[in-house]
Amino acid sequence: MIELQLPHQAPIRFAKYIVSKDDTTAVVKVKFETIPTLPMIVESAAQSSAAFSDGKNKNGFLVTLKNIKLLEKLNHLEYDIKVSLEYEFEGFSYFNFEINSERGLLSSGKFMISIG
Repeated sequence: MIELQLPHQAPIRFAKYIVSKDDTTAVVKVKFETIPTLPMIVESAAQSSAAFSDGKNKNGFLVTLKNIKLLEKLNHLEYDIKVSLEYEFEGFSYFNFEINSERGLLSSGKFMISIG
């Protein structure tokens, strides 16, 4: 696993390690100090998009959210979140995310990051 390099500090640094990654999809280990709420899930997805960083010190800003769903209350402190790069255009990156368990989909949504 590769540790993610983020400017975030505890208690709001959730994305920890890249579990796997290819050109368009990354699976990132996220860890929480308390049972995560939907805003914490969204922030962890945004942080997980750093797996697609080119290694240069750029800041990403969460710009928009769409179709954010919490289908089942989360009851663990650690999850693997799958983040897929949908497309990039002029400094904006569009992503999908999902958290699954053995019972199925727990949370999903779309978000956009602006790279500054």
